[in-house]
Amino acid sequence: MRTLIAGYRPYELGIFKSSQKEVTVLKSLFRHKALEYIESGTEWFIIQGYSGIELYAGEMILELKNEGYEVGLAVLMPFYEFNSKYKEEDAEMLQKIISGCDFHDYIFKKPYENPAMFKQINRFLVTNTDQGLIVYDDAADSKVRFLYEQILEFSGNHPYNIERIEFDEINTFAELSYDS
Repeated sequence: MRTLIAGYRPYELGIFKSSQKEVTVLKSLFRHKALEYIESGTEWFIIQGYSGIELYAGEMILELKNEGYEVGLAVLMPFYEFNSKYKEEDAEMLQKIISGCDFHDYIFKKPYENPAMFKQINRFLVTNTDQGLIVYDDAADSKVRFLYEQILEFSGNHPYNIERIEFDEINTFAELSYDS
């Protein structure tokens, strides 16, 4: 099975430094989720390389691979120069993930041209994966909503599993894991 991972960018979550405790919680959550998905048959995790949720998940998947779990990580960046405006820390994290992943390519092999590209990118991702793990909460709108809506539309006519993680679940995970 191929599992797509997507979610919020760090600034959308109030995260401005990787040293914030929220990053530790999110990475721990994704490690936990990745293990669940591996145990239930995921062979590949797919991310686009967006900062925030995707890079946190990518780091945890690489960590699991280094521990001997047999799972692939693909980074399918949307288009050339997609990460040209990343902060240095995010650019380094993405480069580390790309150098450790099993497959890396661009969905569009050209620079950004127009907003219509994003709908095509989302369609490509959904039709080439079997399920999605999306961090998205209606309480905090984000561009990830468009991918989520594409998945819902697709899953109406095709078998496609989706797990949506909302803020309450993250808070519960943090309370159970870190508040003792």
